[in-house]
Amino acid sequence: MITFVVFAIALTAAMLFYAAVQTRRRASARGVVPVDLQAFAVLNDRADELFLREKLPPARFRQIKRQRIKVTLAYVRRISGNAAAVLQLSEAARHSDDPKVVEAAIHIVEMAGQMRMLCMQAWLKLAVEFAVPSLQLTPAVLETQYQTLRENVAKLGNLQSAGAAQLPIAI
Repeated sequence: MITFVVFAIALTAAMLFYAAVQTRRRASARGVVPVDLQAFAVLNDRADELFLREKLPPARFRQIKRQRIKVTLAYVRRISGNAAAVLQLSEAARHSDDPKVVEAAIHIVEMAGQMRMLCMQAWLKLAVEFAVPSLQLTPAVLETQYQTLRENVAKLGNLQSAGAAQLPIAI
């Protein structure tokens, strides 16, 4: 019985790993899609949400909040996809002859991996918030972390030589 449980856990872990790899490949194949961080910030503005809660009837507020959550989830998917594409594309930069490029690429790989984890956390929070609109579990940290990732990708792009495959700056 214990062997069966261990086998089931190992099989589940292998399937999750395979799914993560496939998602990463699909995201990098799609390429990087720009994200409007100002619009994302507006969606996550708690003062705006409190204003809507005070001014709208409860049923209408829940309806609008759920619509906002759906749009926020689309942004989170885009951010996650861009982080996956950056992970994939920065692998080539890790094999550069320039140590500054390698160091920057390693840092970006770490940041993009953290970004993917933050996106998973945000997705869970938003799913709970969608089910219970009275909660406020905004993924506010995503905006600042994504902006930092953008800046680091731009720095790496500036470090890379013109002949190298550069990371897209418009993430």
